[in-house]
Amino acid sequence: MFAAPIDPTQDAQRVAALYRVGILDTPPAVEFDQIAWSAKIMLEAMAGFVAFVDRDRQWFKARAGFETGDVERGITFCNQCIADGAPLWIEDTHLDPRFVANPFVTGAPFVRFYAGAPIRDPDGWLLGTVCAIDTAPRALAPRQLSALVALADMVSAQFEQY
Repeated sequence: MFAAPIDPTQDAQRVAALYRVGILDTPPAVEFDQIAWSAKIMLEAMAGFVAFVDRDRQWFKARAGFETGDVERGITFCNQCIADGAPLWIEDTHLDPRFVANPFVTGAPFVRFYAGAPIRDPDGWLLGTVCAIDTAPRALAPRQLSALVALADMVSAQFEQY
């Protein structure tokens, strides 16, 4: 398993931007729940999430289809999406050397498919992802990727309220 590369200076600025938004550890909100459910449904996946990547953890603002608490940042798929700075999809985690040994692949929830689109603040900092996972490998249709990116943009538009 490979950890996504992290530039400490850039990441400190990114985390500071996340804290400025003020969304971490806030109560559930229906608009984010709807986005997580939309990701799940549009990608025909087991679960959809709105997740934010903090300094050492991934925190979920919304979950649809799978309950989980905070996750160690270094092992998350979303951390890789942020490091890449672009949508990330993995059709089969068993064929991707970055994730084949990941504890979420080798153990519950046994992720075989992941797709995520980065959430950006108004200044362009990558704060988290809208993502979906499944236990079966599969391709991602272009329209599904476009929908996922649109959902991430919808999360970004919500930042004015926090």
